[in-house]
Amino acid sequence: MSPPTQGIWAIVLLVLTIAAAAVFGYRVLGLYRLLRLGRDESRVDQPWRRLRDEIVVYLGQRKLLKRPYYIRGVGHALIFWGFLVITWGSADLLLRGIVGWQLPFTDTAAYAWILDVFAVAVLVSVVVAVFRRAVLRPPRMHRVPEGYVILTLIGFLMLTLLVFESAAIAATRDELGQLLRVFPPVAAALAPLISTAAGPAIFAGAWWAHVVTILAFAVYLPRTKHLHIVTTLPNVFFRSSRPRGALQLIDDIENKETFGAANVRDFSWKQLLDGYTCTECGRCSDNCPALATGKTLDPQKIVLDIRDQLLREGPKLLADAKAETTAPAHWVATKPDELWACTTCAACVEACPVTIEHIDKIVDMRRSLTLMEGAAPPEAQRAMTNIERAGNPWGEARATRGDWAEGLGIPTFAEKPDAEYLYFVGCAASYDRRNQRVARALASILKSAGVSFAILGAAETCNGDPARRMGNEYLFQLQAQQNIETLNAAAVKKVITSCPHCFNTIANEYPQLGGNYEVVHALPLVKKLLAEKKLTLTGGAAAEIVAYHDPCYLGRHNGIYDAPRDVLDAVPGVTRAEIAPHNRERGFCCGAGGGRMWMEEKMGQRVNHRRVDQLLATKSGATKVASGCPYCLIMLEEGVGAKGVQESIKPVDVLELVAARLETS
Repeated sequence: MSPPTQGIWAIVLLVLTIAAAAVFGYRVLGLYRLLRLGRDESRVDQPWRRLRDEIVVYLGQRKLLKRPYYIRGVGHALIFWGFLVITWGSADLLLRGIVGWQLPFTDTAAYAWILDVFAVAVLVSVVVAVFRRAVLRPPRMHRVPEGYVILTLIGFLMLTLLVFESAAIAATRDELGQLLRVFPPVAAALAPLISTAAGPAIFAGAWWAHVVTILAFAVYLPRTKHLHIVTTLPNVFFRSSRPRGALQLIDDIENKETFGAANVRDFSWKQLLDGYTCTECGRCSDNCPALATGKTLDPQKIVLDIRDQLLREGPKLLADAKAETTAPAHWVATKPDELWACTTCAACVEACPVTIEHIDKIVDMRRSLTLMEGAAPPEAQRAMTNIERAGNPWGEARATRGDWAEGLGIPTFAEKPDAEYLYFVGCAASYDRRNQRVARALASILKSAGVSFAILGAAETCNGDPARRMGNEYLFQLQAQQNIETLNAAAVKKVITSCPHCFNTIANEYPQLGGNYEVVHALPLVKKLLAEKKLTLTGGAAAEIVAYHDPCYLGRHNGIYDAPRDVLDAVPGVTRAEIAPHNRERGFCCGAGGGRMWMEEKMGQRVNHRRVDQLLATKSGATKVASGCPYCLIMLEEGVGAKGVQESIKPVDVLELVAARLETS
């Protein structure tokens, strides 16, 4: 049927549409102006990757459909896809009602069927969403009246759509014989309930109710958290193209006068856009190990507090460029524990369905605390002082850095300048006695496989990861530049690390300062050596069940999940077990990342103790728990000792299991 907008009604519709568009545009322009208070940041590199993200993450709703949120994710995805389909139809309704134009595809039977099916799917999803909010009440989800208003508007849109479709069919009874073949199924099924005489009136009433609701939705949307319906598209497009494990560089740091984020002006426009885009679903908080163990950190609240501060103080700042603004709620002296509780494990970033970048904000606020206020925790300050003075967080003598290799016949690069690989040992394997055994295990593996490698010995210094994540960007850059100069002077091309933090920093962050190398973590390399038959393992050791713990900086930050498992599976006598459901991308942090290795946990349960609890709860029969990270090894050993289970389950590195089964001639 034709739209019921003959004569004066077309003008009424035009006026309503212009008014709604004006209100919507005015609000969006105001929000955009607030974003521009943030510092500039370029986010237009790699356009094809950004377009791919729009297709996969935005249109495909990939992150919503990941476990463990798959069931609820399907419902949200159906609402989203239905919204896109119906938006096209709504634009068609407005154009046809005002000027008589029709959008492509909207007059086809296929579109009518798609519209019909999605209308029902969205209705069902809305009912489920209301039930979750009103009855199940997930603890991390923000439940506010506007959520129910939005769901009511969406549900009403679907109902009015089905009603005016059904009324249009009922008004043309001569075509009812073709209903099942031509007309959409639900509307066709409802059409017999409407008389032919009443069809035109019901059609007109439902049509106008639908159109007016669309316009009301447009007016209301920019003032609610459901603004993410609009802002998710640009937020996904402009998400960081840096590797997840790489923090943003402070350029020309020697000439900077301020560092980090102390107020809303210090955040980038993209970091502020994250606040507009937060869906308040609570997935980031659900997966945060700090929050799970009783710390005050809540990643969702970090994002929302920055957003609320922008909305509260932004208009004043726009009116007066010199106006004072307050610090973010998480920066002030009364709540420093929130920022320092973060382990930078990326569980929040992994879980977020709209690509919000929590870690960058937290580290930026840490930078302000550390570099501007000198307000880092005393233990963190001590570790940074040790790095600056001795080149390692423990404060051990620089000259003893290579002592772990005594008697092993491992050359330095000065002694073997033609070595194919540099083994960058890292601070933990250089100075921590437990991890020195891991370094020796890797050395024996590389020798057995005939890999040409050397170390730097005393010429190596801390890679800078702890300093950077504790907010001391200046110290990080000093350490990085020192290592880069050493590596370049030795003409190093390829680097092996046994520490995921060293791997992440050298592979993903040193290129920011001109240090470009082919970097490999030891476990993918061992997998390759096994596949090439350069290593032969024997089954002499006793059979054992080994649970695998995913290091955050190997897994979530760099996507290395399969290689360690493949290596474990190749070890004779080892049966691999998983710490499910907290494994792979849902792995639970050991608690040592983000500089937390050198800070005391003074609130709630220790993160590593919770991880040991999860290990014990699997009842896998594992006698060992293996990892590929020195931090994880230290934390797991402390955890099993604190739990008194060190006799029944032993933390090891995967490299130690491989080295114990090397075939010797």
